[in-house]
Amino acid sequence: MGIKKISWQHELKRALLDIGIESEFYTSDSFLLLIFKNNDELYLNLLNIANHPGPAEALLLQQEYKASGKQLIQLWEDIWYNRPKQILSRICALLGKNQRIHGRKTIIVNITQPEADVFLKKNHLQGSAKARHRYALVLEDKFVAVATFSAKRKMTRKHTDYTSVELIRFATADGFTVQGGLSKLIKHLTKTILPDDVMTYADLDWSYGKGYVKLGFELVAQVPPAEIWLNEKNKMRYFSHRLPDEIITAVAQLTEPERRLCLNSLHYMSVFNTGNLKYILQCK
Repeated sequence: MGIKKISWQHELKRALLDIGIESEFYTSDSFLLLIFKNNDELYLNLLNIANHPGPAEALLLQQEYKASGKQLIQLWEDIWYNRPKQILSRICALLGKNQRIHGRKTIIVNITQPEADVFLKKNHLQGSAKARHRYALVLEDKFVAVATFSAKRKMTRKHTDYTSVELIRFATADGFTVQGGLSKLIKHLTKTILPDDVMTYADLDWSYGKGYVKLGFELVAQVPPAEIWLNEKNKMRYFSHRLPDEIITAVAQLTEPERRLCLNSLHYMSVFNTGNLKYILQCK
């Protein structure tokens, strides 16, 4: 008799239990949710790659939960397989189970891109990205948080001398929440390079951006859901315009139905995100 493989949803539930977090499955229309014992504010929407509702339905469900003061996270099957440690860490943080450190006990240091890469690949759901300015908060000779920023960019549509910088990544070490950490890093950046504003995005799959609002950021735009193509073989995600060059060339002259059939035949599956919220912090 063969060994039956458990579903990824049950793997997640078991992994949560292993770190002391009890959860239960809950169905809502065509969605399978995960709810947590003794917590009625956080829910996970578990989305399968091969069979899932569309972005409009997912966004509507998210909006319904947000309206009732609850947070609904959109968790995809491939994200769980690719980043399980980071997901468990993020859930612990959202449930308030992390060790808290106050930012005033840390010191700020400049770090290299390779140092940022190592920390962010270990602790950020989206991994690392190239950045111009990179800082870490250090406590007892260990990095407990890292933030990375773009170079200053001129925003001539506002006025000739106006500059903006983007907060690209922020993450804390697994198991830690650094109170005031991001605020401390942003203040250091703005004093160092003197931008007129700091811009960033909140990933609606995981955040409503409440933390940015507390820091004084203003919501200026909402980016709608986007289609993403998942390579089933290497589990990499691509926006349509960022597919490998040979794939873009192969589908360039096809109709939309033909394009989708072609991508499916090349082992690309259509998934989506629920969009982003764009925030800006005025510095001057």
